[in-house]
Amino acid sequence: MIDDCTKSVDWNPIAASQPTSTFAGLFAGFVFASMIVILANREKIDNRTDDAARALKLLLSAFFGLAIVAYLEGIVRGEQECPRAQSESVINGAALAVGAISVMVSLSWLVLAFDRHQSGVLHYFRTVVIIGAAFVTAMLVVSSVGYLDATVGEDHKVHVWAMYAFGALAVVVTLFVTPKVRSFHARQENGNMPHNEDAERWNKRVSRGASAGLIFCAFSALASSAASAVPTRYWYPMPTEIAYAAAWSSLIGPTIPITLCIYALARIPDKTKSTTKGTG
Repeated sequence: MIDDCTKSVDWNPIAASQPTSTFAGLFAGFVFASMIVILANREKIDNRTDDAARALKLLLSAFFGLAIVAYLEGIVRGEQECPRAQSESVINGAALAVGAISVMVSLSWLVLAFDRHQSGVLHYFRTVVIIGAAFVTAMLVVSSVGYLDATVGEDHKVHVWAMYAFGALAVVVTLFVTPKVRSFHARQENGNMPHNEDAERWNKRVSRGASAGLIFCAFSALASSAASAVPTRYWYPMPTEIAYAAAWSSLIGPTIPITLCIYALARIPDKTKSTTKGTG
């Protein structure tokens, strides 16, 4: 039985896999180039090596994740069974989301490493990344719900509403809670490095975000590869247990590294606010 998604569903993950693979591959190339910039411009960051090292950790994690997604989406391009392709795509999409946020957070540390944080640039950058992470979380909800609608024949309204509730909670946490938890700065008011205790805490934050992203991408690769190895006869009818597991893991799984990455966003005192308060 061959079902290439051309007639059985409204959206074809097999057809979408080729541009997705290309996008992930180009994104990985951009990340690799960013790592080369860090390694090749040591003289420009001699006084900011800690910031550059933190950026490099996140970029390295994102590079492997994006490279894996590019490869796995290439595998989906050769699929001929729609339920299997849908399952692989929803898992790969979650890994792509984690890689994208890791890259954005790493750039905040590059802004500090190259001393380009004047005029409130870093504060604006943080805002953009946080809003982007909330948007990505909302899209993960849409992806998981759409996957259930396409694969599960039975009534699954309870799961859908639970996903919406979880997504709303995750967006609130991303926008308002995580950026303010245990806030401390990677720079002092005079632009110098903080004392050793703060530097160590920043190192731990970045390491947790980078490690969580890499671990999730590794598990996603294993799950997607395992799905592609399951014979056709096991996908008809679509096992509801697999569908629910794939949908929920593709929603809850990426929110953990995304939250940890937002937690690791570079932060410095907002001199604009300080100046405004002082002039009063």
